[in-house]
Formats: sequence, structure tokens, C-alpha cells
Amino acid sequence: MMTETKNHPPNSSSTFLQVLVVDDSAAMRMAIREELEPGGYEIIEAANGLDALVSACTDRPPDLITLDVEMPGLNGWETCKKLRSPHYADRISRHRNSRIPVIFVTGQNTMSERKKGFSAGAADFITKPFAEGELLETVDRILKPVALSQGMTALVVEDNVVARQIVADILIQEGLQVIEAKDGQEGYALFSSHADDINVVITDLFMPNMNGDALSKKIRKELNRSDLPIICLTATPDQSELLNVFNAGVSDYLVKPFAKEELLARITVHLERYRLSRQLKEKINDLKISNEKIRKLSITDPLTGCYNRNYLSRQLAKEITRTQRYQTPISLVLTDIDFFKKVNDTFGHSAGDTVLVEFVNTIHRVIRKDLDWVTRYGGEEFVIVLPETAYDQACQCTERLRKKIADTPVTHDEVPISITASFGVTCLDPAQITDDFSTDRLIDTADHFLYQAKENGRNRVEGSPFKPA
Repeated sequence: MMTETKNHPPNSSSTFLQVLVVDDSAAMRMAIREELEPGGYEIIEAANGLDALVSACTDRPPDLITLDVEMPGLNGWETCKKLRSPHYADRISRHRNSRIPVIFVTGQNTMSERKKGFSAGAADFITKPFAEGELLETVDRILKPVALSQGMTALVVEDNVVARQIVADILIQEGLQVIEAKDGQEGYALFSSHADDINVVITDLFMPNMNGDALSKKIRKELNRSDLPIICLTATPDQSELLNVFNAGVSDYLVKPFAKEELLARITVHLERYRLSRQLKEKINDLKISNEKIRKLSITDPLTGCYNRNYLSRQLAKEITRTQRYQTPISLVLTDIDFFKKVNDTFGHSAGDTVLVEFVNTIHRVIRKDLDWVTRYGGEEFVIVLPETAYDQACQCTERLRKKIADTPVTHDEVPISITASFGVTCLDPAQITDDFSTDRLIDTADHFLYQAKENGRNRVEGSPFKPA
């Protein structure tokens, strides 16, 4: 069964977060009280393990427990194990998986003791006598996480339930959200469905169904997550085996048993690198978007949205080069709205702007998308470029456009405005292109026929194939 675990904030029904201090020494309980109360914590005390179990199972369980190890009767290890047992867990419902964070405050702080404590369900260890502020800092980190990793999500893949829970608890205390899986196959399925949310993977090496190195390889290759931190946990520090692990795409590894601080140090380093990598990619992407906006502004007429004269001067030369390379004709149309000044004088400049915008929209509806293009040449004059278009085809397209414009009034403030346009057409054959050919000659030819269309009564198309001088 797939398990998704999210971190939850402590109960906020009381003003103060509550810490249960368990120690058979009254002096030590007082020292812990004096350490934590200035940090805004409410302290309750228990002198032994049995009293601790009773205090933990009240209507308001504590938010955290500090627990001495060496106590008469029920020692700290056994107390912690009982708190984690189903009998007591069922009676403690406020914490994630009914697990109250436990900090062992002990004079026994060897690696073997830590391993024993984490197996019992410890969140952390503090060595007696603790330095001023040390315990408060640890409690704050668990109950008020503000770590680098806060807001990030880890996938923990481990077939051993106890080991998986230990790693999950450590990460949750650092502010991470945690998703758990019992083997590589389940981990891959969970990662596939949460890929956008997961920021780090911690996986055991040897597991049923799919090992950690195979999981890493699938995440890297099949899901294309080359930047994701993947940390492998292994009980076998064999160099040849580790080489295979790194070849599979694992970022780092830890040999079991490991200290909590070592795990957190590795995760912190890789998450910081991951965060910086993501930020860099976002900035690069933002820069690309900004540059593209600047590029478009530099070649676009702000009113009509078509290209501007700056674009025409660069792109028309490229089109003619392409015409010569592929031996296809190119046609050019110069058009002007008839009596445009009268539109402005009669209806106002706002209406004139509307006419210009709709005029360009009509051109775009008639010409071919992604092949033909239009440029505002100046005022109410526009150049239409028709690549791979012979003269007869250009005249047919232009005549359709002329009729469309004449038959479709522009509406401004619910007032219809009828307009017409005149057109000059020319077509360049690739055989006519010489090394010193100037685009201005093609535009001048179209302009000559536009002038002729106006002289012959406007609202008409005039033109001829281009003829070298």
C-alpha cells in the first residue's frame, strides 16, 4: 500500500506549545524548565517513565517530550518504545502517525546509544550537561521548523519500517514534507505521480522488487530528472558496489548506521545545491522571456501588432536570399488606406486607430498563416510579403483582400466606418536576383503601382512583375 505522509503543525488550541520533561532528577527538570520557558514553552514534569506515559495520554498530549535514559523502574528506552506501541499510539491522536517527538537528554551519547535511541523512536539527543541555548534550539527546530528544507518534499524509500520511520521523522523535524514507499517499485510509482513536488529522494540500496540504484537510474533516464538529489543508504560500503551506485545517478550515499547530523548535513548540502540550480534555471528562463519580449517590441508595431519597418529591412533581405536558394518567386504588395485623413477628421483619432487595427486583422485573415507576413511601412501604409508566390497568385490574393476590406465596415463605438484601400503588386523572379540586388528596388516598384492605383481612382489593384532597370 502506498503511503503519503505530510508534516502537520502542532496543536494550536493553546497559546503555548507544551513540553513534557521526564527526569528522575528534580534539579535537571528545573534546569530544562529554565531553558525552555523563556522560549515560550509550557512545561509539565514527570519523575519517571510511568508518570510520563500517564501525562502523554491526557486529553491534551504534549507537543514534545524530553526524556532521561537512566531512570528507576521504566527507563527512557522502554518509555519511548511504549509511547510508540499501538496501545499508547491509539490514545495519542494529535500528532502525525500519533508520534510525539522525543528528545533524549542523557549522559550516554555514543554511536551505539544513538542507534538504540533512534530505533526506539528518538527525534534527537542532547548530552548532559547541555550548553545554554542548546536544548531550546533543538526544541525550536522540531516544533518551529524554519530550516532551509521547509516547504520541500522528500521521498523516503526503505523496506524496513523502523528505519523508514526514523528517516521520515528526522526530515519532518527539519520542515520537509515526506512521502514514504516500501520498495523501489512503489517509490517509482509515487515519484511518477508526484514528480513536480518531490525535491529529494532518500533510498535504501537493497530492497525487494527494485533496488535503490535501479530506482535512481529510472528517475534519471525515464523521468529526465538529472538535477534531483538522490541519497542512497547502504550497509555495504564496498567500493565496487558504490561505483555502480554512482553510475546509476545517485548523488551521495550514507553507510548505515549513520548519525542524524550526518544525514541532515548531506541533505542540506544537496538541497541547497538543488535550490540554487532551480533558481538559476528560473532566472535564465526569465531572462529568455524578457529578451524575447524585448525582441518582439523591437520588431513589432505597438498599435496594430504587425511587424514594423525595422523588421522589414532585415527580414525582406533574408526572404530574397531564400528565394534565390530555392528558386521560387516572391511577391510584394504595398497598400494604403484610401482617404485615411478623412476618417480621423470625421470620427476622431481613436476611430482611426481602430480602423488601422482592423485593417491589419483583415489582412491576416486573408494571407497564409506562418508563411506570408505584413509590416506597417508608415502611417496608413503597409507592406505585405508573399514568399513562394507567383505574380498571378499575388494578384488574386490581393484582389480578395481589396474586396474583403471594401465589403466589411469597421465598427467603432457602434458606428460603422466604411473604408477602401489601394494596392500595388510586384513579383520578383529568382533569376533576376543579382549579388548587389537591393530590397528598396522591389519596394519602389510596388510603390509605383500603388501610386498608379490611386491615380486610377483608388480601391483597386495595379501591378506588374518586377523588371530590372
